[in-house]
Amino acid sequence: MRFFARMNLDRRPRHFPRAAGRIALAVGLATLLPAAALPDQNRNHFDSDSLMRSPGFFDLVALGEPGKARWLVLADDNPPSAPNRLVQTEARLPAGAIAAALRRNVTFQDGTASTFVRQGSGHAGVILRMTDEKNFLLLLVDTASGEVVLSRYAGGTSSELGRGQSAFPHPWQKVGARLAGADVAVSFGDRPLFEAKDPKPASGRAGVAAMGPGEASFDEFVVDFQAP
Repeated sequence: MRFFARMNLDRRPRHFPRAAGRIALAVGLATLLPAAALPDQNRNHFDSDSLMRSPGFFDLVALGEPGKARWLVLADDNPPSAPNRLVQTEARLPAGAIAAALRRNVTFQDGTASTFVRQGSGHAGVILRMTDEKNFLLLLVDTASGEVVLSRYAGGTSSELGRGQSAFPHPWQKVGARLAGADVAVSFGDRPLFEAKDPKPASGRAGVAAMGPGEASFDEFVVDFQAP
């Protein structure tokens, strides 16, 4: 605005062609340069978090049956992203209780989401498309047996969408899902495991989750907002 005010006061004609050229050049460049793109990935490795504290940038919630969870960032000898891991340390969580750590400022519907889980005694995985505390998708691994189950919670009632069996050749394994509308493709160790259908796909929150008794460990929670 200051430029145009100065131009109105300066009535010398010889300056107008130069100004018009500059404006035309600016408009041309604006049409050629792409708009600033939104980030297409959100990655959380917990290595910058303080030890023995809950993770930053996550909201910790309890779903399903009443239960009390305890989330801590702990050191690990050899996690996928050294040196820290995230652990739900309450080993006496009731069987139907879900402890979820939801990433703040992340809304997710289609794309891929994954985390690494550590072999142990609990059920660990990812929670997706969470519109509220009673409506979401839950992908869990039995870290003792390697069984992987995808469930849909609608109005607080769960229904199984798919199931597969794998193994832990290494202490840490990656579990994830690729979502595109109703289609959900589940992978374990970066290998396809099974496919399922989400009857009512919706945009919602995402994070990591543990269910029932046993300690659950996580590392490298990644959300890609563009499906490959």
